[in-house]
Amino acid sequence: MILPNSVSFGLDHLTRWVYHLVSDLELTESSRKMILEQHPLEKEYGLTKEELLDAMNRRFRARVTLEGAVAEVHLGKQIKALCQKGVIIRFEEHDIDGYPDYSIWVPSNPTNRFLIECKNVRDAREAYRKGGQITAYKVETQKTRASKGDRRSRFYSYGQFEILAVCLGKKTHNWKQFLFIQSKDLDRHPQYNNKIAVMHEVPLPGSDIKLPWFDSLEGLIKSI
Repeated sequence: MILPNSVSFGLDHLTRWVYHLVSDLELTESSRKMILEQHPLEKEYGLTKEELLDAMNRRFRARVTLEGAVAEVHLGKQIKALCQKGVIIRFEEHDIDGYPDYSIWVPSNPTNRFLIECKNVRDAREAYRKGGQITAYKVETQKTRASKGDRRSRFYSYGQFEILAVCLGKKTHNWKQFLFIQSKDLDRHPQYNNKIAVMHEVPLPGSDIKLPWFDSLEGLIKSI
């Protein structure tokens, strides 16, 4: 393929290659724009997408943050799909420190909102075991830090969210896979009766998922 003079003038070899690729694939105009344009973060930090992803992959804290975001995005996709099915009336997404990730409204109780907190299971080395065999995964439900002078503020109260969504991606490598439970069914903190315990057992995928856990958000919503 010969590039038009107006396009070939001033293009380096990499840009020429991208032009050939985009043209040969006969992509739509919007797709061509996405490939040829920089992402806002590339412009902000002066790095390519690959360099940004490599930087996060090599740094533990950055990867933990990324995994939290990945779980939240996958949960958001499930919520949107349930909106299209009519299982959820509407939803709101929140990006506020110390506040649940989503609010949803359901047909059976349209005037009340249900707050959803999204968490990842603990990493591959952490689990509940018996006789050397893993019997359950583990999820941590406490905030990153406590308010100054109030140790209890790090622990969730039962009224802070109604639904816990636990992403199993760290264990199964399927980041679309979740288990769900109502906060009222979570264990209580041993010292503070109105607070939720820090660690909880999460059923293994493929096992017989029993109440109060649900393997779908739709199933939990229909039980409310």
